[in-house]
Amino acid sequence: MERFTTFTVYSDLVDQTHTVIDMLYKTEGSLKDMDRAERGYILTRDTAYLRYLNNAIDTVRPALRNLEVLLKDNDAAVKALTIIKSNVALRINYARQNVSYADSAQSASPSSYYFDGRKIMVETSRKLRDIHQYQNSLLAENYENEQLYQKLTTTTLQYLLFVFCFITLILFAIMIKELRGRMRFQEELKAKIIDLKRSHSELEEIAYAASHDLQEPLRKIQVFSNMMLYQKSTGLDEENKQTLERINYSANRMQLLISDLISLTNLTKTEEKKLPADINRTIQYLLIDLNDKVKAKSANVHVQELPIIAGYDNQLKILFRALLDNALKFTREGVNPVITITCDKINGHELSDINPNLLHRKFYRITCSDNGIGFDNKFINKIFRIFQRLHTQQSDYEGKGIGLAICQRIMANHEGYMIAHGELNMGAQFKLFFPVED
Repeated sequence: MERFTTFTVYSDLVDQTHTVIDMLYKTEGSLKDMDRAERGYILTRDTAYLRYLNNAIDTVRPALRNLEVLLKDNDAAVKALTIIKSNVALRINYARQNVSYADSAQSASPSSYYFDGRKIMVETSRKLRDIHQYQNSLLAENYENEQLYQKLTTTTLQYLLFVFCFITLILFAIMIKELRGRMRFQEELKAKIIDLKRSHSELEEIAYAASHDLQEPLRKIQVFSNMMLYQKSTGLDEENKQTLERINYSANRMQLLISDLISLTNLTKTEEKKLPADINRTIQYLLIDLNDKVKAKSANVHVQELPIIAGYDNQLKILFRALLDNALKFTREGVNPVITITCDKINGHELSDINPNLLHRKFYRITCSDNGIGFDNKFINKIFRIFQRLHTQQSDYEGKGIGLAICQRIMANHEGYMIAHGELNMGAQFKLFFPVED
């Protein structure tokens, strides 16, 4: 870059020196034109020479002004130009006095003004030649430096071109390598997608078997245990009756677990189209359906204005019903349940631990909180696992441990997220994050 800048500077200096030399030629030529026009008028009295004389005077003055501008940084040239300007002014004055003398004397003999003007002209021409010689030497020096830096600049450009081509080849090779890597990754991804589809098909087959093949033996167990329990109760002792009741209870429980498992697997494929869903209407519908439970628990339910989102209405009903059921189920004895559902529009800063890319996305955050028994946050991951319960089967709280797993699956179907927070004997809080559609 420095070489190119120096080459540009010397190139500009060469152009400037050429301009100065042209102005010097023009000034010297104008002085000679003045001399010829003056002598021609003295000898012939032809007024055409006076026009030539005036033209020469009008030409020499701008030329000198241009030289002053071009040579303003050269102190020696500025001093010489000052003398030249003074001499040119005297020369013009002598020429005009000589013309006036010739008109009044009616003689072809030159006056003293002519000889004085000639002396001034000779001195001025000499100073112009001195400047001319200096400019010629300066031109040669600058031209030599220009040629030198032109070669250096050309060499540098060739080197840079070589480096650029080399870097381009390296980048091209890296790009080809990266492209091949991505192609291999895509092939591996396609293979994994095929395996995933195969696993999904197997899961559907398992779900089908659970919904048909496994439930049939359960129904027979229930039927036969009931027949033995009620039709032949007279021949059974108390221990056998309790055993049959346990068999019947376990069969019923297993049938309910299978039913919930089918519900969860059915949620893994969603072929319906998302439609605008008014969550306010969904909550109102659920509260009417759960009215008996709410009254039985003397619960207070507070619902703020909720948004309309793009979603699946049936799944949203399952989602909020599960949350309301849990809030009404896990209550503290002697404490009236208070359930609050709120909504606000936020960025995804609470989801940055899940995915940093969600930090600047917009979400509707719907929070469902209660004042029930709560839970210890160290079990936060357990509550979303299928068939995982924080309470034993012998506890007072019923449940199969699949409700929150279904809720999380529904949130995934809505491209949303669900997080929970609890405090023992203080309550639980579930936050649902629905993406804001553009």
